Amino acid sequence: MGDLHTIYRISLLIMWSASSCAPIPEAYTPAKDVELIAAQFKKWEEGESNLFELLADDVEWTVSGSSPVSGTYHSKEAFMQKAVEPITERLATPLQPTLISLTYDSTYIWLQFKASAQSIAGSKYENQYLWKMQVQHQKIVSCTAFLDTYALEELLNPMDKISEQTIEETRGYIGMWVTADGYIRHELLPDNRYDEARGNRQSAYQGSYKVAGNRIDYKDDTGFTADGEFKEGILYHAGMVLKETK
Repeated sequence: MGDLHTIYRISLLIMWSASSCAPIPEAYTPAKDVELIAAQFKKWEEGESNLFELLADDVEWTVSGSSPVSGTYHSKEAFMQKAVEPITERLATPLQPTLISLTYDSTYIWLQFKASAQSIAGSKYENQYLWKMQVQHQKIVSCTAFLDTYALEELLNPMDKISEQTIEETRGYIGMWVTADGYIRHELLPDNRYDEARGNRQSAYQGSYKVAGNRIDYKDDTGFTADGEFKEGILYHAGMVLKETK
């Protein structure tokens, strides 16, 4: 019996020794992955490449917010076609990124940067981004992208922004405005002068004008004054309804 107790104690000792010598799993320390992201971002800044080349084919990418491209994409192909391409198609120049910070914790790599480009609508697109990424085997396998979705919405839907501007801001009043019968032809010139033809009478009235918001005020060279209003693409002036001709 004593021998059995001795054998049992020896067995426990061997088991304890084996467990105490087993390797302890180390926490994830993505130092090399951070170096990879930093090097690729540097290439992006210099116009040689971009970070999207590091995406895994089965990447899971989430665009936060409620913009037209917000949502989760489950492959590189889907993300590039449905999120990246609609944005780049609105840009006249490549997106120019500038690094703000690159950090990591035990699970994620955090990349913060700002970027700007010229849009095809003629305005400047600017945004700030924060990407929460996971990298495996030198590929980005998941990312949640936080950004200013209002700025992105303006880029993707420029006509919505234009429609909210006054005709003064868009200078959409410049051109020829004509009544339905073609009798009155009212031309607003870029130098704040107008020239109005009536029937066969060319330059029947001439003078200056001033636009404020959607309102227009006239002062004819003979001394009389008048006003008008632009509303939904129509000029209402002195009881007349005039539409712009292209």
